[in-house]
Amino acid sequence: MRKLLVSLPLIATSILGGCNSEPNIEPADLIFSGGAVFTSDPEQPTASAVAVRGKHIVYVGEERGVIPFIGVSTRQINIQDGLLISGLMDSHTHVFNGSFSDVGVNLSLADTREKLQVALEAIRDANPGTGPVYARGWQNHLFPKTGPKAQQLDEIFGDRIVILGSVDGHSRWFSSRALREGGVDANYPDPHPGVSFFERDSLTNEPLGTGREKAGEHITAKFIPGDKSAYQERFVRWLPRAAAAGLTGVYDAWAAAPSEQEAYEIWHSISESGGLSLRVFGSVRETDSADLIANRFKKFEQNFSSEMVRPEAIKLAADGVPEGHTAFLLTPYVDSNNEDFGHPMISKEDMTANITTYFGADIPVHIHAIGGGAVRMSLDAIEAARTTTGNESVRATIAHMDFVHPDDIPRFKALNVTAQTSIQWAARDPSYFNIGSFVGIDKVENAYPVRSIMDAGANQSFGADWPASAYLSTYKPLELIEAAVTRRLPGEPSMPPRNPNQSVSVAEAIIAMTRNTAIQVGELESLGSISEGKLADLVLLEKNLFDIPAETINATSVAMTVVNGRIVHEQ
Repeated sequence: MRKLLVSLPLIATSILGGCNSEPNIEPADLIFSGGAVFTSDPEQPTASAVAVRGKHIVYVGEERGVIPFIGVSTRQINIQDGLLISGLMDSHTHVFNGSFSDVGVNLSLADTREKLQVALEAIRDANPGTGPVYARGWQNHLFPKTGPKAQQLDEIFGDRIVILGSVDGHSRWFSSRALREGGVDANYPDPHPGVSFFERDSLTNEPLGTGREKAGEHITAKFIPGDKSAYQERFVRWLPRAAAAGLTGVYDAWAAAPSEQEAYEIWHSISESGGLSLRVFGSVRETDSADLIANRFKKFEQNFSSEMVRPEAIKLAADGVPEGHTAFLLTPYVDSNNEDFGHPMISKEDMTANITTYFGADIPVHIHAIGGGAVRMSLDAIEAARTTTGNESVRATIAHMDFVHPDDIPRFKALNVTAQTSIQWAARDPSYFNIGSFVGIDKVENAYPVRSIMDAGANQSFGADWPASAYLSTYKPLELIEAAVTRRLPGEPSMPPRNPNQSVSVAEAIIAMTRNTAIQVGELESLGSISEGKLADLVLLEKNLFDIPAETINATSVAMTVVNGRIVHEQ
């Protein structure tokens, strides 16, 4: 473990010339020097020294220029062979859902049926007794289109309530008793046929064991405990790990702890006490009429905004996910006899009307859209809302965008829409072949066209969607940066890259998780780059990402994380 050493050249200079020889310059609290600085600032991309005073960056430039900022109490940190970058911000994640489920056995690592059997037995053994069992992370590619069956859980757990969430967060696997206690049988209506539904026997209509989207939410709510204090405890326990990964900010795309209001109450409380070590830009989920949701957003904005927390956007959902055939495509699923395109979760007319309401109130929107049909519908709705309201500047983001038709790529810049992508999905992992079997391998290979979107001039950001995933579930930004550069799973150099023409450079990947995310959440004036006057959110890496093999980026240690000028992690 490398120690953070004092920068000897600067000390020598300060001794010869006297500490802070410029009487009009107040000393800095932190000085980083003696190595590489990548700023994410297009006006000054690189530097060799940075000074921080209080919460702000007060100097960025050459080493000799930082000498006047050295005082008796200034801490000088030698970058050495590492790299100083701006704080890393995740543009789409779920910190309560992630931290609540990030305990015990990680089912997402069970990528074969044999490993899954072992993992389920480990969960059973770790949870003796007869009480309900909850876990998350099973892989969709291990099962047929209709998903896993209840009987498979019954064989392991017996007559016990078992509820297992899928790795993508859009399906649940129920034991027979869970279905029975939840009242789900052949006569039980699906919440939203074709969108939120139970997989069923084609002859008897009996539920098989898998619920898609919201199907079965009432079972989980009834049997899985999770009050506000439990969510807060697990979130606080996760914060040091987030800081150790270099996370200084997140856009949370849907928080419930267990309710949305309680999530904001937790964030606000921890922020007021000084214990929040990353910035949270939250969402308000569209669960009611647009007028009511807009009023809720304004209320949350008034009650919960602070230096570290504020509501950022209203979260809408245009479609689901391809694993459940709920993603809305431009072409039919190849396993459906050219009949099934998937279904949007909202009509185009309603989406347009709702976004028009939000834009009229100057409220940003953040839209989940995975299929090409959902992406196009979202762009159409944004375009119509901008035309109707005349509001060209209010922020709009389309999240994930797995499948984007080439004709729609120029529209992101033209409509001032941020393209947000869970870039660790852009690998030839097992989900690639699973999804390709019913979407088409050609479409899967060409998914996540981030290079084309950047080249077209649009703002492209990266976020993990943790704990949801097509395969790799992670909150660690360096894993995303590596995947963006290599188009492979992190640390897998032998894996064939997925459409390498869409890979990006190391610099572009860092910018996507710094400057571009700051643009997405409307904070470019204060965050997103190492620039004089901006808030001091910084990450010091043990190695210079520009000098190491790309497939080792994920293994690079974070030596120090600084938020608001305060060191929140240090090796």
